[in-house]
Amino acid sequence: MIKLNLERLNNHSPYLLWRDDDGDLFFETDEGLLYCLELEENYETLQYDSCVFGIINKDRKWSHGDTKLKQTVLCVIEEFFKSNNRVLLYICSTFDNKQEIRFRLFLRWFNTYNKKDQYLMRTINGVLDENIPNYAAIIVERNNPDLEYILQRLDELIDYLKK
Repeated sequence: MIKLNLERLNNHSPYLLWRDDDGDLFFETDEGLLYCLELEENYETLQYDSCVFGIINKDRKWSHGDTKLKQTVLCVIEEFFKSNNRVLLYICSTFDNKQEIRFRLFLRWFNTYNKKDQYLMRTINGVLDENIPNYAAIIVERNNPDLEYILQRLDELIDYLKK
């Protein structure tokens, strides 16, 4: 299970978060929409201690510009790096072919984050499986002692995916 300090997280997050038995985070918006923030350990992708992060709208309804949603996601990202010396891999869901829209929204959220300069984000997009466009981002702290190695592994992954 990915380490997170839930008490500290809930002291900063506008929405109350809770964990299920799998370690995923859940919260309900003011509009009553249920979100799941999936967190899954991953070593294989970069050959480095990483976590795959996904945002799942369980109700599959539009949230109408909910700024608390953005703030909650950014709080989770910040807490992730406070509690872990890992890489975060954000991967967009492809269930409804709106992954490009989700990806642009996530990038907009991250680019307005007041602490974004503490992190390095690289984006990846392309057609991987069954001709479905995929969008992802890698986020790593700029002060990570393994930053050069992580970026090298990322470049190798991108080269591999292009083939």
